[in-house]
Amino acid sequence: MKLSKRLAAVAALVPQGAVIADVGTDHAYLPVWLCEAGTCPAVIATDVAAGPLESAKRHAVQSELAGKIDCRLADGLKGIRPGEADGAVICGMGGALMTDILAASPDVRKSMEFLVLQPMSEAAKVRKYVVSAGYRIEAERIVKEGHKLYEIIKAVRGEERAVPEWQYETGPRNWEEKPPFLRDLIEEIIRKKKRLRDGLLKSRTGRSERTEMLAAEIEEWEGRKWQCLSKK
Repeated sequence: MKLSKRLAAVAALVPQGAVIADVGTDHAYLPVWLCEAGTCPAVIATDVAAGPLESAKRHAVQSELAGKIDCRLADGLKGIRPGEADGAVICGMGGALMTDILAASPDVRKSMEFLVLQPMSEAAKVRKYVVSAGYRIEAERIVKEGHKLYEIIKAVRGEERAVPEWQYETGPRNWEEKPPFLRDLIEEIIRKKKRLRDGLLKSRTGRSERTEMLAAEIEEWEGRKWQCLSKK
């Protein structure tokens, strides 16, 4: 089977031979691909909803992988015991929910050597959380499908070196490596800050200290965007 660009980029960050927990597995596309490719000897596929989990079970059976893909009805990591999986893959949900899932099962999370995360929003919050939880960001990817950008973060056990606060928005590895879509990501950050600034200017607060701060931040991000120009 063929994965989307987004899921293919996620799969490429899963270590060879690792047993993973795929949280929010939906139709188990990723577990099936990882097992068929020989990347993972086994996968625990969890979903909080019964309907998607039944679809995952059918897909595993149809792919003759029911013996390798263990489908479990569970909320996040709560259906997994410490030590059952080498790492977790969590894709396609908001960053706040993602960090809530990781924080809700500390014993399971602490037993995992790596996390591959693809937040649909608040990627900076996810990066800050994994660093505070004792991981370092080993690799990052930016994937574009259609008009949408997707950020993917791989974190492994270890200590992240200190980075400027703003790099949590781009990702420290992204900033170091300057991948093709980094400039697009920075343009998206600038647009969000401009919308926030314009909204404040239209409100009663008018020229508040916050709008002045946003104007300064926008100018700084414009400078960073031009640093990526030659890499686009």
